[in-house]
Amino acid sequence: MTREYKVVFGLLCVAFWAILSVACHNSGIEAAVSPTSLAAAPIPTVATVDTVATVATPALIDEPAAPAIEQVEPLTPSPTPVYSGLLSPPCGLSLDPLLPPRSAASPAGFGISDATRAELQRMVPAAAWPALQRLLDAPGTVGLVAFQVGREAEGVYLNADAPMPLASVAKLITLVAYAEAVDSEEINPLEQVPLAELDLYYLPNFDLGAHRRAVSELQERGRVASPDDNPTVSLDDVAWMMIRHSSNAAADYLHLRLGQARIEETAIALGLNESPHSHSAPCTFLGQFLVMGNHLRSSADDLAFLSRFAGGDPVESERYGREVALLADAYINRDDFREAEREWRLATRGPAIETQRYFTGQLATQGTAGAYASLMARLAQNGLGSPNSSYQVRRILEWPNVFEANQELFSNVGYKNGSLPGVLTTAYYAYRWDDAAPVIVVLFYRDLPQQTYRQWRVGLPHDELARWLLADPASISMLATVMGELSPP
Repeated sequence: MTREYKVVFGLLCVAFWAILSVACHNSGIEAAVSPTSLAAAPIPTVATVDTVATVATPALIDEPAAPAIEQVEPLTPSPTPVYSGLLSPPCGLSLDPLLPPRSAASPAGFGISDATRAELQRMVPAAAWPALQRLLDAPGTVGLVAFQVGREAEGVYLNADAPMPLASVAKLITLVAYAEAVDSEEINPLEQVPLAELDLYYLPNFDLGAHRRAVSELQERGRVASPDDNPTVSLDDVAWMMIRHSSNAAADYLHLRLGQARIEETAIALGLNESPHSHSAPCTFLGQFLVMGNHLRSSADDLAFLSRFAGGDPVESERYGREVALLADAYINRDDFREAEREWRLATRGPAIETQRYFTGQLATQGTAGAYASLMARLAQNGLGSPNSSYQVRRILEWPNVFEANQELFSNVGYKNGSLPGVLTTAYYAYRWDDAAPVIVVLFYRDLPQQTYRQWRVGLPHDELARWLLADPASISMLATVMGELSPP
């Protein structure tokens, strides 16, 4: 693909969506701070609110570092709310395992001399060094796959087949399912969704403000309609909220709208669980967070309650899937339960940080860097079931294209990140102007010390490492060569 063709293609896409937005959206209600590009970062991955940059993907509230978690004897669980309405299907209908396998101890770091470490530090951008240093010191906690399509043999592959917590990177599955439903005309992307309905899926203090920022940006851009004082956004903008700002409420609305069976079938159809890869069942974020802790259960019981699900018992795994669905249904449909839960979270800040980290490491949805690298390569090359479904995914996933810093280096950038306590994930594809083949980088970190996790959410060294590999494919083969010469002690 020539540079001229890419420019024309990009301009045509922008023009098309500008016309569509004028035709289908009314003026906004109120203005809000607009996300801007980070001047020092070639690929913006954060939303800027005032002067503080925070990762746009939802994460749980973080507190000071907690002591190590010991396995505890399971207690009898607190009762879940009785909900007499139509029950959603449990997660884990077709994906096996429903829950990730118990995490093994991480292997020791690479045996590396001071001279080699110094040479690596000289080659890697300073902003990216903490991410590479962590990789060298605790390689078992990192999944990295980076290659340029057509040059896979020169790529970097570290724990490519090891399941890792995905955080919001799992929303790529929902995006594909949505695009395919639009392509088959099962849903209308211009359908208006009341913001009040989306609010039923919103769990305060558990998304770093992502949902509220997404609504504010849509208001500023004039994409919120107000028929009869009932503000609405298009179904298509709900998908945009899920990817651009990583709104959990938007993701869960689409997840349940499309159905649990379809979400899992999409993951299987995309090959995310094909050997040697595995993928645990994607469950609603709302349901997962409510299982983690809720106002009906004493916080002192949280770890004991969760440990029974992490034990690998198939009966308990199935019970977990039902519990996630039931709690989400109760929150969405029972006003009394929802209000009590919100009051409890606003008063207590929700589950303790040790509970959050335990849940993230043991129960949150997991997949492999290798499988998601293959998915990103497939999306970058329009490899879904039809040209239209590929286009529907790419026009949402490539939201970073609007930033000038990206336009200088790339014709197209697709991106999704994720954040949960101790976990930071990122998945990219990018077309450099002088290359016809995309570069793929997927980088998953788990078990980050709490202070490191909090610092990285601001400094984003993992994204800086990914950017370095994206901007210069030669750096991939160089890093592959260096890592190939290293071995654990």
